Amino acid sequence: MAKTVGKRVSRHPPGQSAGGGVLVPDPRALRREALVILILGLVLTAAFIAAFLRPVPDRGIRLWMLNHGPDQLVVVNPDTGEQEKELLVADGLQQVVFNHRKDTAFVANVVDVSNRITLIDTRSYLKTEQIIVDGVPQGLAVFPDDRHLAVITGSKTDFMAGGFDVLDLQQQSLADPQRKRVTYRERDLVLTAFIAVDEYGRNLYCLDAKASQVFIFDYEQRKLVKTVDTGSAPMGLLYPEQGDYFFVSSIKDEAITILRKSPQAEEVGIAGKVVYGRFRHMALSPDAELLYAPVYEWQEIAVIGVKERRVLKTFKTEEGCDLIAVSPFGDDLYGVGFESGRIFVMDAETGALKRTIQTHGEFRDIKVILESEKPPLQT
Repeated sequence: MAKTVGKRVSRHPPGQSAGGGVLVPDPRALRREALVILILGLVLTAAFIAAFLRPVPDRGIRLWMLNHGPDQLVVVNPDTGEQEKELLVADGLQQVVFNHRKDTAFVANVVDVSNRITLIDTRSYLKTEQIIVDGVPQGLAVFPDDRHLAVITGSKTDFMAGGFDVLDLQQQSLADPQRKRVTYRERDLVLTAFIAVDEYGRNLYCLDAKASQVFIFDYEQRKLVKTVDTGSAPMGLLYPEQGDYFFVSSIKDEAITILRKSPQAEEVGIAGKVVYGRFRHMALSPDAELLYAPVYEWQEIAVIGVKERRVLKTFKTEEGCDLIAVSPFGDDLYGVGFESGRIFVMDAETGALKRTIQTHGEFRDIKVILESEKPPLQT
C-alpha cells in the first residue's frame, strides 16, 4: 500500500466543495466576461472597417481622357476610381485642351468629311458648339485671352499638316458666317505635329515632324521670327504654364531638350538636354522642379530634375505607359497603360502604386482639371 508523505490529499472529487456540494460559477462574473468579449469584438470590427473600408476623400481632381476606340471622352475621378462620364463626341478624337477660365474644353476631331472642333461645357458636360475648320484638326492651343484658338490643320486626303490657323472665337467670318474669322494663317511647314502659345499670347511654338527645329512665330507680326534646332525630329512638346522652361522630346535621340521661355523670341534657347530613353509624353510637377517622362519600352517612368538636367530616379510600372499626368497637388502620378488603357495612380515621391483604375481603350490624350477651378454654372 502506497503512503503519502508531506502533502495533503483531497478526498472529494473535482467540482465538489469540501462539504460535498457542487461548485457553481458566479453569474455576475460570467456576464462581465461576456460583456468584455463583446466590447473587444466590437472594437476590433470597428478598427477593421476604419482601416480597410474607409471612404477615399474626393479632392475634386478629374482626368479628361480621349478614348480613340469608341471615340469617347471619359472623365475619371482618380481618387475614387469612378468613371463619372462617358461622352460620345465624334469620330477621330485627337486632342483636348481647356481654356484658361476652365469652363470650356476644346476637342479636335474629324466628323465624316467635315473637320470640326467640338466645344464642351466642363460643368454640365454638354456640347455647346462645333467649329468648322479648313482641314483636319491635329493640334490645339488656347491663347491667354480665351478669345483666340490656334489650330493645326491637315489635308483631308493625306492628313499632312502644313501649318496652322488662328481663329477668333468671338467673331464670324465675313465670307462664310458658319466659320470663325481667321486672324492668322501659316502654311510654310511640312508636317506640323505640335503647337503651343506662350503665356503672353505673343509667340506660337510649332514642331514639324519632318524637321529638328522649334519654329517660333510672332503673332503680332504674323511671321516666323526664329528657329531653334534640337538635333532631331520631335516626338512631343510640353509648354507648361508654370516654370521658366518648356520641353521637347525625341525618340531618335532618346532625349528631352529643355528650352528657356521668354516673351522675346531672340532670347528663347536651349538650356540643356537629358539623354536617357525613348521619351514621348511628359508632365511637369506643380512647382516646375520635376519632369516625369515614361519610357514605354522599359516599363518605367523617369523622374528628371529640371535644374539638375538629369534623371534623378526611375519608377517601375506594371506595363509600359504612354500618357502621363500629375496631380494638381503634386502628390500623385497618373500613368496610362499603352496596351490595357488602365490608369496607374502612383505616389509621386516614391513611385509606389496606390491604386489601379480599370479603364480600357486606346487613349490619345489626358488632361487634369480641378472642380474648384471651374467658375459657377449660370442658371
